[in-house]
Amino acid sequence: MLLRYFRRATEPAHLTALRNVPLFSGLRTHELHTLNDLLHQRSYVTNEIIFDQNEEGQAVYFVLSGKVFINRQNHSTPIAELGAGLFFGERALMSNLPRVAQAKAAENCVLAVLFREDFLNLLKTHPQIAAKITEHATFREVNYPIHDGEDEPAALATTPNVPGPVTWLGIMLTTCLLLFVFKKILWLVVPFLLALILYYLLAPITKRMVLSGFSNQLAAVTLSGVFLLGIGLAVLLFYPLTMANAELWQASIIRYLSGGAVMVDQLLQGLQHRFTFLQNAQFGEDIYLKFRDFSEHFSDKYLGSMLLGVAAWLPSLLLAPIITFFMLKDGASIRKMLGDAVPNAFFEKTLYLIHAIDRTARLYFIGLLKMTVADSMVMAIAFAILGLSYPLLLGVIVAVLCWIPYLGPILGFAMVMMVTATDFPGNVSMLYGIVAVFAAMRILDDFVFLPIIIGKSLRIHPLLTVMMFLIGEAIAGIAGLMLAIPILGVVMVLGETLEIILTDKRLRARYRHSQQLAWQAASQDLTT
Repeated sequence: MLLRYFRRATEPAHLTALRNVPLFSGLRTHELHTLNDLLHQRSYVTNEIIFDQNEEGQAVYFVLSGKVFINRQNHSTPIAELGAGLFFGERALMSNLPRVAQAKAAENCVLAVLFREDFLNLLKTHPQIAAKITEHATFREVNYPIHDGEDEPAALATTPNVPGPVTWLGIMLTTCLLLFVFKKILWLVVPFLLALILYYLLAPITKRMVLSGFSNQLAAVTLSGVFLLGIGLAVLLFYPLTMANAELWQASIIRYLSGGAVMVDQLLQGLQHRFTFLQNAQFGEDIYLKFRDFSEHFSDKYLGSMLLGVAAWLPSLLLAPIITFFMLKDGASIRKMLGDAVPNAFFEKTLYLIHAIDRTARLYFIGLLKMTVADSMVMAIAFAILGLSYPLLLGVIVAVLCWIPYLGPILGFAMVMMVTATDFPGNVSMLYGIVAVFAAMRILDDFVFLPIIIGKSLRIHPLLTVMMFLIGEAIAGIAGLMLAIPILGVVMVLGETLEIILTDKRLRARYRHSQQLAWQAASQDLTT
């Protein structure tokens, strides 16, 4: 009975089919597994169009079974016939040109499809495949010339598609609806966003582990286990430190709050002295009394409720590493499932949509983390030069608070001002220095860090950004401020792609034609 565990496992049929493709015959088993995670398998019936001439290419195709005709406009006969083991469609991807010919199924065939970005990455990670593709492309150019003296097609325009007014209305309404829904399920949205950030941080490591021989599942289990172990060790180390220094930290917080109360009192008195119409108003005294009450009764009235609020979120936050594990493990399967759900005519556009959404989210969240690190370092150095206590901690807190547009920087500024007023009471020049640091930080963020780190990946107009911040805050409060822009970026990509699909009459005609061919193939034996 135990001998079966020592026998060599039979290779799955889909891997055997890939190994029979000459281009992949030299790949090792784990490399075939990696490639299989990226490939989408599609079936085409006789005379079904795979892609059209002059359309934008989003994928390369590998023939697993059957035959494919390559046709050129104004040619009565096919200029090439490709059988099992051959590939086509790579020229448009490598040269960033439109398709130079039409591909049509000569008979019922099964194709493996690789998206543009995955194909170009494959050429970088496997030079032997790049060399074979160049060799095959040169061979085909000599024996099956495509152009026949005709002019080369123009390079694809790099200008992004601009949605129309109806599409923009749909994008705005969808974003508002999602913000409203996410507000109701915030307990699930927050851990999912944290899981998404963790996924984008760990995905490159997972890819390297898979390329070195790990299975995708083992890489996901290993990384998730190491991450959870790191969190567990951090909690075990931090808990006794917290217990030992709890009273000291609490006293420090109360001291800084008291210093902030004194600063608020001085500020309000100065305003009332400068503006006579404020002297009879009670708002200054009310603000001071509320702030004073908060600082004096922080430990007995507010600290407990704050800790209970954090504890209430812990079960939800523990979902983040679990969601991350399944995203690392089954991310490729989810992409395949989404791709398999659409007809062949819309398949390339759907591939583009999936990867565009993934790219938009990755650029935004990774860019946000990079900006946080840059802001933390700059702030920490500036606070250290000014002589503030805990400069690195203050820098990190301010940078993280900046994730909340508008409100976050104000909270961070207020916190730093309280520390400054406590460490340097009555030192007006220090207060001016903090104001200068925050002003310089805003300039760096808006004109240096944002263009360089995040860039224009979301392609959202500044006026629309401000408007969406206001709408997001009105619908979902602070959560709406944080979620408005990433949701808008993803919905915008979705709206642009759907507009292209729904307004392309050729794609719709190809879909109806393929449906007719499929019905004819299915009913052929019924008429004989």
